[in-house]
Amino acid sequence: MPITPRFKLSQTETQITIIIHIPHIRVSASTLEIVVDGCDFHFHSSPYLLYLSFPGELVDDVETCREAKTIYDPSNQNGVLTISIYKKEEGIWKDLDLLGNLVGKSTFAASNDDIRKQENKIQVISSTDDATCLQEESNSEQQDATLFPDDIHSCLKPHYGFLNMHHSVFTAYAREGLSHDMLEIPNPDEMPVDERREQRLNTERMKFDPDRYLGDFDLSCDSDDEAADMIFIEAMKMEPHWNRLSSVHDLTNAFEKLDTEETEKVMGTQEVSHDFFNEEEKMQLVENKAAIPPLSQISKEQKESLLLSLLDIMYAYAYDHRTTIGDATCESSWTLMMLSPTLSWLEIYTPPYDDILSILRWSIRRALIYPYLRNFDFVANVLVKDLQHIFAGGKRVILRCLLQIQKILDKSEFHYLFNKLYICPYIIWIQRMDDEDLLDFSCRLNKCVSTEMAISKASLDLNLEIHEERLLSETKVDEDNSERSSEDDDSNDSVDQCSDSSHSDCETECRVSNILLDSEIDNGIQLETSQRSATGGENANNGTISTTHGPKKILIEELP
Repeated sequence: MPITPRFKLSQTETQITIIIHIPHIRVSASTLEIVVDGCDFHFHSSPYLLYLSFPGELVDDVETCREAKTIYDPSNQNGVLTISIYKKEEGIWKDLDLLGNLVGKSTFAASNDDIRKQENKIQVISSTDDATCLQEESNSEQQDATLFPDDIHSCLKPHYGFLNMHHSVFTAYAREGLSHDMLEIPNPDEMPVDERREQRLNTERMKFDPDRYLGDFDLSCDSDDEAADMIFIEAMKMEPHWNRLSSVHDLTNAFEKLDTEETEKVMGTQEVSHDFFNEEEKMQLVENKAAIPPLSQISKEQKESLLLSLLDIMYAYAYDHRTTIGDATCESSWTLMMLSPTLSWLEIYTPPYDDILSILRWSIRRALIYPYLRNFDFVANVLVKDLQHIFAGGKRVILRCLLQIQKILDKSEFHYLFNKLYICPYIIWIQRMDDEDLLDFSCRLNKCVSTEMAISKASLDLNLEIHEERLLSETKVDEDNSERSSEDDDSNDSVDQCSDSSHSDCETECRVSNILLDSEIDNGIQLETSQRSATGGENANNGTISTTHGPKKILIEELP
């Protein structure tokens, strides 16, 4: 099995440069094969094989001094081959960083050519050989009769996947029980397409938890708040990659707006490199394989349906990317599946009955029912703005998101099949799309979101406002009860304080009375003593001395 080597592309007005990494192999004139044929470039040096198809024609002509040149450097990364080829017509080629287009275009072109050849085959039958002709027609009718029931049977089966190209995958190919672990929809190969949406909406109503929603109703963004949710704080603060990086689409438009003469002066000798994607992403683009129809065979309604499905997939990815701070976890594949109606219920959108606003509402609705964070401001404002930035970034930003989704699903035990059904075909299709189509969809998305009350709580059909009013009323009752309790505590405290104060006053009065009484008694005794001394014992014969002091009478007995 040949190996596709790692390679890089750069270009000038006159040349295209291909840098191929072929480590640890012996390179010689006999083992190296390079072919330039019109738009196609072939490279082979066992075990490596590379086949590229460029948007313009290449030239390898010795007579006109426009011969391709090859330099091999074994000291550079254990072997690097640099090939420079002249362009037939000077100019800067667009989208050379979309490597999936260059690798896959030739394959699809070949398959289309084979189809045309088969369609154009004409079988010549001698006019005299009528028996042979009738026999062949009879055999053909019998063959059609045997194939016809199978075709009808397959057409009647529920379809799903990219452009509804698949059916019976979970019953005929996947392991038993995978659909239960992978999807929310029950019996995907048996449930009719027109029943999926009704079943989905009913399931969402049953699984909506008002108390769980109200628990995230008023989350704090203050990191100093002990009751704050740190996942929510980090999700609100993080700056995702679609905000940090400027889109190559914008750079391409800027180059196109430059004056032609200035472009020739600047770009004539300056090499243009395509470094938006990192090495891992480039290899993903090269190795991604999926068979999809040519753009000319995809109708306008099908294209709109694909974009609507892509919208809910991007919404699910934006949620997971923020809540995991850009570092996907083992739960990320489940989050992607549950938040996207396309993935969880194999939803098929039919424009113009389904539009951008409907998809946004359904995505937000599921974000308030299933995942960890169910804050309305987060899922209805922050994530919707993320969608605007993603689609405004153009096909490269969307491709980066899809490539990260592909990595997440590849590592999942249950959700890997989504790559074959949806993500891999989307990666191929986005690379082929016209920038104008994505720009038009992005403008319609922005216009839809900018409309007042476009995404209101009432439009989600979950009675959110009723539950919030209940929460507010319960909160008010609790506050009133706490105020009454506080007032009762204050009144009890004041009564206790008065009681303590009166008791203290009584004790003070008693102490003062006792002090005065003791003082008067002492004065009386002293007075009586002085009188006794003055009389010289006049009353000595009586045997007692009677002394009166205030209200009290004190008797003093004289000892013999």
